[in-house]
Amino acid sequence: MAKNPTPQQESEGIQYRRRHGGLIGVRSKVQVRDSIALSLVYTPGVAEPCLEIAREPKRSFDVTCRGNTIAIVSDGSSAFGMGNIGPEAILPVLESKAVIMKNFAGVDALPLALKSNSTEEIVNTVLNLGPTFGAISVEDIASPRGLAVTNLLERSLNIPVLNNHREGVGIGVLAGMINAARLVGKELTQMRIVINGAGTAGLGTANLLYEYGLSKVIVCDQQGAIYKYRPLNMNWAKWEIAQHSNPDNEQGDLVEMLKGADAYVGFANSGKLTADVIKSMAADPILFTFASPLEMTPQKARAAGAAVVATSHSTYPNQMDISVVVPGIFRGLLDARASHFPVSAHIAAAEAIASSISDDELNPDYIYPKVLDYSVAPTVAAAVAEAVIQAGCARNPEINPADIAERTRRFVYEGHFPIPPKSSKEMTVSEESLEQHERFQGLLEIYSKLPVKDERILKQFYLMPQAMEPAKIIQANPSEVFELTPRSNLVGVVSDGTAVLGLGNIGGRAALPVMEGKAILFHTFAGVEAFPICVSTQDPDEIVEIVKRLEPTFGGINLEDISAPRCFYIENKLREETDIPIFHDDQHGTAVVVLAGIMNACRLTGKQIGDLAVVVNGAGASAIAVTKLLMAMGLRDVIMLDSKGTIYKGRKGLNWIKEEMAEVTNQEKVKGDLAKAVQGRDVFIGLSVAGALKPEMVKGMAKDPFIFGLANPTPEIMPDLALEAGASIVATGRSDLPNQVNNSLAFPGIFRGALDSRVRNITDEMKIAAAQAIAGLVETKDLRSDWIIPKGTDFSVAPAVAEAVTRKAIELGLARVKVDPTAVAERVRHFVYEQRD
Repeated sequence: MAKNPTPQQESEGIQYRRRHGGLIGVRSKVQVRDSIALSLVYTPGVAEPCLEIAREPKRSFDVTCRGNTIAIVSDGSSAFGMGNIGPEAILPVLESKAVIMKNFAGVDALPLALKSNSTEEIVNTVLNLGPTFGAISVEDIASPRGLAVTNLLERSLNIPVLNNHREGVGIGVLAGMINAARLVGKELTQMRIVINGAGTAGLGTANLLYEYGLSKVIVCDQQGAIYKYRPLNMNWAKWEIAQHSNPDNEQGDLVEMLKGADAYVGFANSGKLTADVIKSMAADPILFTFASPLEMTPQKARAAGAAVVATSHSTYPNQMDISVVVPGIFRGLLDARASHFPVSAHIAAAEAIASSISDDELNPDYIYPKVLDYSVAPTVAAAVAEAVIQAGCARNPEINPADIAERTRRFVYEGHFPIPPKSSKEMTVSEESLEQHERFQGLLEIYSKLPVKDERILKQFYLMPQAMEPAKIIQANPSEVFELTPRSNLVGVVSDGTAVLGLGNIGGRAALPVMEGKAILFHTFAGVEAFPICVSTQDPDEIVEIVKRLEPTFGGINLEDISAPRCFYIENKLREETDIPIFHDDQHGTAVVVLAGIMNACRLTGKQIGDLAVVVNGAGASAIAVTKLLMAMGLRDVIMLDSKGTIYKGRKGLNWIKEEMAEVTNQEKVKGDLAKAVQGRDVFIGLSVAGALKPEMVKGMAKDPFIFGLANPTPEIMPDLALEAGASIVATGRSDLPNQVNNSLAFPGIFRGALDSRVRNITDEMKIAAAQAIAGLVETKDLRSDWIIPKGTDFSVAPAVAEAVTRKAIELGLARVKVDPTAVAERVRHFVYEQRD
């Protein structure tokens, strides 16, 4: 087995990717440094943009990152020059495309490498991701499957879908052909054009040329010319193109078809393109050769009589790279809020690209804009937006295409979009949160760790063939995907929107602002890069399958705001069937912080967890997880209640998870309501509804009870009433009250430790270690009844938690990489205090 190259042997591009963990990252557009900022990006303020979307769904494009974010989707089955390399190896290629999108047009693009080779599975997955994205780019999926995927998505989604190798390549070829025909003095629509290759690019190009008015186009594959009713080597896509090409049903091989042809477009290397073949073409033939390796160098083609030669290689003139085409297209589609990408917009994009070269500039070595021509994307964006508006598929038809071009120019030259000024009027937290979300068009962005500043960087990292170098390394050693891409530091925040804060089932689309906020907390407190994955489906099995297919993209999955008992089933299945940590924060984040609070309450009062008698009011996700984790710490006497009263073994009407809890709790089978169950108890933990615990109930508890009233925004009992009734310690879920039980104390550091140790699962032992670390940050000398838990904005928490989780993973033998827990904590401290990765 060949050894991986040492750092000294590796190229500069690979060394950079390894040093920085890939080329893209995810970050907040706003700083979160205090509780006020936190209340705007997360609870309680974030509820308002959620409600705004629930009232008017199209507002999701205005108040979340959706309006500026596309998904780049691939299964890795048709990588440039490599074929089927799989989802892990294609990830760095998609990442390069994401940087191009951001660099040239300010479009945020998230690579999604899917583990599936089924058309139906890929389509269903992308359809269900619709609430998260403003458009879809299909990339490197083998033909004809990639074409089928694109067609089905186009018909089913109400956001634009673009196949990079069909529309992207076709538009680029049409632009180049317009200018080449202009240069040689031929009428393009009368030209005979032969295309070699019947994959996605060849068929897409042929179809667009037909739409532009060219009737004399012939597509060839290994069997020769494609024609109607050809009996061999046909598939549905070839049958389709046969309806729009080769009008005379010519038969023969590529050499025969090229006789008298005005232009050749080569996507496959047949070995048949020779000097004699070029000489057999019409006068001043045009050659676009995109195969790798090249069929013939431009110098030899010119010597054989070619008037114009273009390639896909950056080492020759007329490099026709889709990096010129696609960023501006997506900019125009997103800003016009397009529902589709009509053919008229394809043509408008091609003509805009062609027109960027004036008659005076046009020459045989310059028929196509250079990749680093930053003026192209704004021009294309305006042209596409105008065409979309004219076609009637713009949700934002009032927008001025010239303003889109200017806004794009400001991004490419200034590095950011202009942000409207903040309103000077007085606003509530909810109003200010909504305004902030709208001013910034969502609060989350994807950024490039290495922007394209010159041709050297462009070629080394982002253009073919060098962009394929990391793919080759990962194909040979799949574990390298964690070293050369963002995967080792990227978490998917997955939600179906069935249990969002106190808003209930508002669906995945309206849940997006909360997931953005969650991603910001991941990054702010622990440097973990996280991105929302809000799904349309609320079927548990479908959610499981979607996450399984997304696994090659992410280093971990945080399940969020999924209702019980479905959340238990989903998490359990994913833990069994994936190889990355799966963590439902509503369960475990809450449980960890509650446990930390109970630990310190016991430390302050001299009690032991194992001796406590606890009542848990609520039987949802967080209540059950709290109960389980306390029992893992030695708690024996606990009673749980749901809306119908105490849960006990044999009670009728329990769902499967409550039956499971009935087996291990309430061993005395106490029956009745909360007033009955709370009598004589040492601890009340409420994860239920406002006002559920009355002062008289507190008076009936054991002496000096602990009250954890965690209902939001109004707890089961207000602290002053609980203290007056005899409580010794009170905690709530509110930031404006002492002892806030805040999940953000737990999940950033837990994931930091889990990702850095590369564990497969986050175990109870790791959660307990996290709770102990949180509790330990309140020193004994500082411990008091109104301070048993660190503040939610205490930046010292995540490093301590990350270190504890990493150390426990090593101790349990679950860490899959060699890692120093102290170094993990130091890196987190370095990030949170200096905001540098």
